[in-house]
Amino acid sequence: MARVTCTDLRKVFPTPAGNEVAVDSISMTLEDGEFTTLVGPSGCGKTTLLRMISGLETPTEGRITFDEDDVTNLRPQNRDISMVFQDIALFPFKTVRENIEYGLKYTDVDGETRDEQVEEMARITDIEELLDKKPNQLSGGQQQRVALSRSLIRSPAIFLLDEPMSDLDAKLKIEMRAELKELHREFQTTTLYVTHDQEEAMTLSDQVVIMNDGMIMQKASPYDVYHNPNNVFVARFMGSPTINTIEATMTPDGVSSPLLSSDVDLSSAQRERIASAATGDQVTLGIRPSDLKPVDDDTEPSIEARVNIFEQMGDDIILHLKSAADEQDLRALAPPHDRPERGETFTLGFDVADLHVFDGRTGEALANGFERAERESPKP
Repeated sequence: MARVTCTDLRKVFPTPAGNEVAVDSISMTLEDGEFTTLVGPSGCGKTTLLRMISGLETPTEGRITFDEDDVTNLRPQNRDISMVFQDIALFPFKTVRENIEYGLKYTDVDGETRDEQVEEMARITDIEELLDKKPNQLSGGQQQRVALSRSLIRSPAIFLLDEPMSDLDAKLKIEMRAELKELHREFQTTTLYVTHDQEEAMTLSDQVVIMNDGMIMQKASPYDVYHNPNNVFVARFMGSPTINTIEATMTPDGVSSPLLSSDVDLSSAQRERIASAATGDQVTLGIRPSDLKPVDDDTEPSIEARVNIFEQMGDDIILHLKSAADEQDLRALAPPHDRPERGETFTLGFDVADLHVFDGRTGEALANGFERAERESPKP
């Protein structure tokens, strides 16, 4: 295991149109034994960052250390890492046993010990009965287990995975996520996992790193990136269905928006908390769909909206609505046994304690909830 530190890491690619900055002065630390997920939209630089940590790309600027060792210019084979890619890349002409054993090719392990380690790794990943088969005789999930086994058998200091489950079906992804979490508990290897799937990021990680345009937007626990996002981008990217955002203006008593039936009243302390960090009077309110629900009256600030479509997700019914005020798209949850009709109108209410408030110009978080007791992130 190792502690990975990236300091002022930058990667620039020359293009016919000029230089393209893929990673822009990133500094972060992956703690020893931590499972960190790197997530963000396509083209945000997450794979480039992983490739620099692996040695497959050389930084334009900056420094990478494993513990106290500077590895910035070391070749991949000298970094004590293992990688699993989106393309599993098993040797088609070798058996499962031979594929796993290949992970020990450049070690000093003797033949008998090597056989024992292959058998043990196959037992851990539950593919003992597949050792004499070829990759083309395996399912996608079984091939993924072989690839994980081949990488982990070397007991690397750092384990790097680049969207390894993107080609698996939904059911198999869920199964593989559970197995990968168990493997991490077993080996406690420092792990960096790249994905564009926020569900994978939220369920697998000790820490989540959200990237956009080559920069880190936030690094925190899954709990904190959801409940305490640093900015509007993180709030919108993390969470499904996505957060509702409403443009609003600060008033002497709180905040006001044409979308709301009445102003949101805040205490002087709450308003001061926002105003002291804001760059102006314009703010963006964030309300999670799970916090925006049909109510019987509009005595409190509420939103009138009509159903466009709905999704039945087990007990959850996700409403996709259009606001009556300006046709803005909104998302909310309906009671479990409701059967909403297209065009049906709802009055949607929320608790002020659940409001997120962001600066209208910069998008930075000004408040994540009001009058909410301080809560520590639950331990994984």
